Amino acid sequence: MAADPLDSLRLPVVPVDPRQEFSAALLRRITSGAAGAAGQPQAGAADPRDHPTVRYFVGDLDAAIEFYCQRLGFEEELRSAPAFAMLYGGGLRLLLSVPGLPGAGRALPDGTVPAAGGSNRITLEVTDVTAAVAELRAAGVRIRADVSAGVAVRQALIEDPAGNLVELYEPAAGYHERSSAP
Repeated sequence: MAADPLDSLRLPVVPVDPRQEFSAALLRRITSGAAGAAGQPQAGAADPRDHPTVRYFVGDLDAAIEFYCQRLGFEEELRSAPAFAMLYGGGLRLLLSVPGLPGAGRALPDGTVPAAGGSNRITLEVTDVTAAVAELRAAGVRIRADVSAGVAVRQALIEDPAGNLVELYEPAAGYHERSSAP
């Protein structure tokens, strides 16, 4: 049987192991009918603006998770080993990515591979990342990496006037924010 010509376009399957608490909260929301009307936010649902987000690139995902959780009191929200983890601590959402792997760790179009300590950036949620990039490009903003698929988001990288990276992201179906409810 011939190979499917679309195989080269498919993203790799990246297993995600959500925390048991997240799974239990999701089950409660599903079974209580709290899905909301027409995509409206739920009472008590987290607003992404309530959690400033920082992305750090790390060489060893497990060691970084251990450091932030055991040494600095962060909580692990999800882990998509070996490429990505999401942690929370003190109102901060910390995204950990491994350089050279899918998502934010992939090489930029110019061949530059993000590096620990050098590719850190703030991340900003946008409703439509493609439209946001088009508007910024038209305004003369330098686009470092055009829109691409990441782990549960579509994302792009732009530069501020000083050359600092800013990541714009649009959540994909299934993306979740931490609930403010216990």
